[in-house]
Amino acid sequence: MFTDSDGGRPQVRPSTGGDTFVIQFSPDGRYLLSSHAGGRHRVWDLATRAPLAEWAGGDEPVFDVEPGTVVDFAGGLVHRTDVRTGRTRSQPWPYEFGCRMSGLDGRPEFLVTASKAEKVLVDVGTGAVRCTLSGAGERIGRGVLSSDGVWLATYSFSDREEPVRIWSTADGVERLTLPGGDVSEVVFLPGGGRCAVAGDDTTRVFDLGTGKVVARLDGATIALSGDGTRLAVTGGDDLDFGFDEADEDEGSDVVIYSTATWKPVVTLEETGSVGVLAFSPDGTHVATGHDDDSIIRVWDSVTGRLAYELSGVTREVHALAFSADGRRLSTVTDNEVRVWEIGAARPAYRLPAHRGEVHAVAYRPGGPLAVADDETVRFWDAATAAPAGALAVTGSPVLALAYSPDGAMLATAGADGVIHLWAADGTSVGVLSGQGRPAWYAAFHPGGRHLVVADDETVCLWDVTTGALVLPLAEVAGRVDAVAIAPDGHGFAIGSSDEYGSATLSLYRSAGTEPARPYTHTIGALAYSPGGALAVGSDESAVRVHADAGSADWDAAFEGHTGLIRSLAYSPDGRLLAVGCDNGTVHLWDAASRQRLAMLIALDDGGSATVPAGGEPVVDGSPNDEFWR
Repeated sequence: MFTDSDGGRPQVRPSTGGDTFVIQFSPDGRYLLSSHAGGRHRVWDLATRAPLAEWAGGDEPVFDVEPGTVVDFAGGLVHRTDVRTGRTRSQPWPYEFGCRMSGLDGRPEFLVTASKAEKVLVDVGTGAVRCTLSGAGERIGRGVLSSDGVWLATYSFSDREEPVRIWSTADGVERLTLPGGDVSEVVFLPGGGRCAVAGDDTTRVFDLGTGKVVARLDGATIALSGDGTRLAVTGGDDLDFGFDEADEDEGSDVVIYSTATWKPVVTLEETGSVGVLAFSPDGTHVATGHDDDSIIRVWDSVTGRLAYELSGVTREVHALAFSADGRRLSTVTDNEVRVWEIGAARPAYRLPAHRGEVHAVAYRPGGPLAVADDETVRFWDAATAAPAGALAVTGSPVLALAYSPDGAMLATAGADGVIHLWAADGTSVGVLSGQGRPAWYAAFHPGGRHLVVADDETVCLWDVTTGALVLPLAEVAGRVDAVAIAPDGHGFAIGSSDEYGSATLSLYRSAGTEPARPYTHTIGALAYSPGGALAVGSDESAVRVHADAGSADWDAAFEGHTGLIRSLAYSPDGRLLAVGCDNGTVHLWDAASRQRLAMLIALDDGGSATVPAGGEPVVDGSPNDEFWR
């Protein structure tokens, strides 16, 4: 799970980007497993409060009863990985669909769909079938066992009409049906006589003997302590035995209730939007995960005080540029620009810090490196890193820049929506006004006469000779997230998302517009290879390459990025693909063989590290547990 086919990929400190949707303590309380946007999973050592392992892909890992071991399912196999050593044992697994849940003594159980008409509860440790649910139908999405293993609750979190069903694991017979709705979680309380059903912004506590609601709590994200005496709930602190409507002013605090009296015993004063909760096995701590980052906060469950945080880095690599000869790669992280020697697999140099954030870099063919920051564009000798001048200040941060194919003209796009045109010697030769919104993307058409500029809503084509707006190429219903121009100039690609987070990849050609197609994950970066293949980087932590850019089918995948993808660049000869992530890491791939060649890492102290596949790291700086074997 933790290594590539080359066996040489190190672990890299995680990023804080992306939401958190799973938190689980190991049965012995020594480790914490968290899952995040993009299919990223990580294990933390709670003694050192440092990440022990991180990987991307697979299904939904859970801790095994075996100490320090994680169970995951992928490719028809069940994998058991010792997170301390990274060693994995695999064996065939015949069930394609299902969900995991904790069984007796912390052992994972597996609720699977053996067929459309049959649901089977399987012990992952032994492979034995615990029971077959009679007449279960097709709509089981999740399941949870009572602590004694006697009862099983199943529900569908995607169907508001589907009820919660209570089954006996002794014979697989349904014993009770409870009202469902938009159910997010179900837990059994001690003794199996009550269960809490969370959904529709409310948690209802049912008496399983009568099927009636005995308490209602404000909030729909819950966690039960190991001894069952306390229930943590997010969303407010209103307790309601009269079944009045819940307060619409839902807070983000976490309230811990006594399951004997249903009175609050302590409140965790959270500042973020909590999406997942978990008690430590001994009940002394509660871990919270959030909808807007991957930071885990661990709280004292008795005092309600924050004990510590498990956090990564926020160091987004948001711009990449290969030199014209493909021998060097420039990377941008915050206000720092690093240049790497590709052949020698080592850092070449780091430019002095710019004023404010650096937004873009570009090499002039045969000339200097241009760097755009919050004030202007500065030039550096590409070989020696010596200062080589700067453009006149325009009064607006420069968000994007592009050289014409012959290097004779430089276009800069600003936060004020104005595009400035410059000669090679820095003389202003034109201004394009009318984009209207901050322009964050600019690229010349291969012919050199036209410039493509994008803001958050539109993509426009400008004539740099006349200064006229030729036409709006595209206007999306939502937000433009990424743009790329085909190398032959006949078309371009746009990644966009709407207000609900639904992503779309749209392809435009000179002969017309290809139908836009939905994309599962938000698109963070796009890049065409010199041969016309389209690389798509998204929040799934993988890059999909479409050899035929007009086809919905992808032909190659570059996987295993433990940060969310923020930038892409092909080398001029198309041999290399660079992938920039939000944890300060750039992955360098062989585009043909899909083998990772190296990882380029920005260090906390401003230094750099290059980690070749299967080789020893080359470090310019002092790593602070930012990567390890």
